[in-house]
Amino acid sequence: MPPFPQPFVTISTRQVLTLACQHFGGHPFTPVSPLHAGASLGLDWWLHLTEKTDLPSILDCGASASLALKALYEGVAGVICRDFRAGLPATMKHRLFPDRPPCEDILALKIT
Repeated sequence: MPPFPQPFVTISTRQVLTLACQHFGGHPFTPVSPLHAGASLGLDWWLHLTEKTDLPSILDCGASASLALKALYEGVAGVICRDFRAGLPATMKHRLFPDRPPCEDILALKIT
């Protein structure tokens, strides 16, 4: 399985994560937090939201390199950080996204 299977899907609540899991019927996808959610809602929120799933997830940390590093060390599979200037171990470089990947809205998919 690729480290971050497509599609990328914006997830904001446990209910939306459940809808996405039902929609994709066991096929892998990558949950991505809303824009800048790591900086506004926090790492603990994302860890709680994505617990009990084995899907790799991506937390949008805005421009906070310190939050991005903490998230990676706490076990979040990937982070988005728009202004990352800190050193990053080579084993983690593939887990850093400088830009947000194109994401699907599961609620829009469920309506169509």
